[in-house]
Amino acid sequence: MKFFILNTSVGLQGYFQLKANPGAWMLKLRKGRSDEIYKIYSHDGADSPSDSDDLVVVLSNFKSRIIKVKVQKKPDKFNEELLSDGTEENDTGFWKSLTRGFTGGGKAEEPKQEKDDVINIFSVASGHLYERFLRIMMLSVLKNTKTPVKFWFLKNYLSPAFKEFIPHMAKQYGFHYELVQYKWPRWLHQQTEKQRIIWGYKILFLDVLFPLAVDKILFVDADQIVRTDLKDLRDFDLEGAPYGYTPFCESRREMDGYRFWKSGYWASHLAGRKYHIRCWFSSTIFLRDVHTVPC
Repeated sequence: MKFFILNTSVGLQGYFQLKANPGAWMLKLRKGRSDEIYKIYSHDGADSPSDSDDLVVVLSNFKSRIIKVKVQKKPDKFNEELLSDGTEENDTGFWKSLTRGFTGGGKAEEPKQEKDDVINIFSVASGHLYERFLRIMMLSVLKNTKTPVKFWFLKNYLSPAFKEFIPHMAKQYGFHYELVQYKWPRWLHQQTEKQRIIWGYKILFLDVLFPLAVDKILFVDADQIVRTDLKDLRDFDLEGAPYGYTPFCESRREMDGYRFWKSGYWASHLAGRKYHIRCWFSSTIFLRDVHTVPC
């Protein structure tokens, strides 16, 4: 029997995805506030009886399994909230519990549980051209960032050639990387355009794509050139906001010809006012605090 802790559920829907190799797996509530407040009272689709306390799932092939699990609060915990931070002295807060790692048994004061100072960068590329841009972007990050970097790539659309090349590049330039994937939920409106699907992964699933130990993730478009240390953006105080965006950069005057709001109709229409992008998520670099729920 194998055990591991991987992911959180999508808010409101109670939906989660767990990746696992074929074998027998035990599914249960996480140790801590989750199993202190809640208990599993029924399940459907598992390989153990519905009234069994042990929820066993056997994966005998590479097809996905749909399992419905129902939980309820314990009789003496009806007035308690899962996301309550508890007391600072006991350090029993839900998010603090999540960020202790994947074993579930470590204590915060243990030095081996302390997080490494790593900048986590997420990017999406589709097609050989943008994979080439992606490699250029990665080198620009490594050139200007002194802190260790870990790149996260959406596996769904990477070519076999890129997946074969990236281990050699990581060894050559001394960075870490990981491929993540996420199946589009069945209950979420299905998209047919590839670009809209990629935007969905860039926006909708940032909360659930990464391990629980990742607090902040920087999204950098594949076709960007980074000219400064990204640690400054990673350490920026968002003051409780879930997102932080970089402003328009206008230092390179040779690029003014591409800034359409600088001349013609837009210049006269703005009348000296600053141009603001019409869509937040068109931002090519932004910071996401994955433990802060967006409105």
